[in-house]
Amino acid sequence: MSDLKDVITAYRNLSFSDRVVFYSTVSSDVDVREETIQTFLIETRMGDNCSCLYCKGDHVVRNGKRKDGTQRFLCRDCGKSFIPGSNSITTGTRKRMGIWIKYLKCMLDKKTLKESSEECGISVTTAFLWRHKILDALREVTDKVYLDGTVEADETFFNVSYKGNHKNSKSFTMPRKAHKRGNDTHSKGLSAEKVCVPCAVDTSGVSYARPAKLGKPSSSCISAVFEGIISPDATLCTDNEKAYRAFSKSRDIRLIQMDTDSHISVRDGITYGVQRINAYHRTLKEFMQKFRGVSTKHLGNYIVWNNLIANNRRKREETLGLMFGHMLSAGISVRNRDISARSPLPSLEV
Repeated sequence: MSDLKDVITAYRNLSFSDRVVFYSTVSSDVDVREETIQTFLIETRMGDNCSCLYCKGDHVVRNGKRKDGTQRFLCRDCGKSFIPGSNSITTGTRKRMGIWIKYLKCMLDKKTLKESSEECGISVTTAFLWRHKILDALREVTDKVYLDGTVEADETFFNVSYKGNHKNSKSFTMPRKAHKRGNDTHSKGLSAEKVCVPCAVDTSGVSYARPAKLGKPSSSCISAVFEGIISPDATLCTDNEKAYRAFSKSRDIRLIQMDTDSHISVRDGITYGVQRINAYHRTLKEFMQKFRGVSTKHLGNYIVWNNLIANNRRKREETLGLMFGHMLSAGISVRNRDISARSPLPSLEV
């Protein structure tokens, strides 16, 4: 009996996302029955004392139910009324949690918006908005990676795309004529029509990437992307790009750069190369091709999606539980208009 008490105590000390992973691992899946999910959310998000999801106060009382049977709560401290899924990206959507879990499964399978909308019984527009709300919430997961050991880094480039920015928008003015096929650029080589995406992969295969700026990389954008991501004890392997020299020198990171005509370098009897990062670039490009053109303002989210799958070393049900847990525990509420109003171009210059 004491062992059971220890297990219960340890479970209660877990974070919300870790509780979801534990639950989904034990049950081999996330139970999509609404009554099960609601009970679980109350237990995990609100805790043993039924704390408020907004102010964390303990003076919370039940406040009736919605038409779909969802329990409502009222906080006597801050006066806010909420349900177990409030203060998350599901706020205001009026969709059952089971549908959100189905949608997460579609994302794990890299399904298109049309396929996801048909499977979940939602519109294509809703499927698009959900995709970016979920990726906004999951960005925290990929931003917490820590690359150590031998880290290969190099930048890749995507054509600037204003897809989704319409000419009748009140907040956006098209800076050039539309490209008929979306893949055309008017300038050869690296120019302001290309988005620079610095990428890095360590020995264990964990990857990180983020859109930085237009055109060639600079030392400031390399620092902005990899600050706190690459360990000071790592060995950084890159091509001959000057921007990495200033970054590695300021962080006291050992830097090995490849010769111009070679993809390998031998130092102290050890062969270093950039094969892993080149393979990552191929995987990322193949992932993007499935969507037939990604808007530049949403490029970062699609990279997050790719990295969540590429960095995953867990079983499918554990991954689903982890995504579901982080989705709700992120504590952010993304409005539909916020997604369309995002900046059309990245800028990480500091």
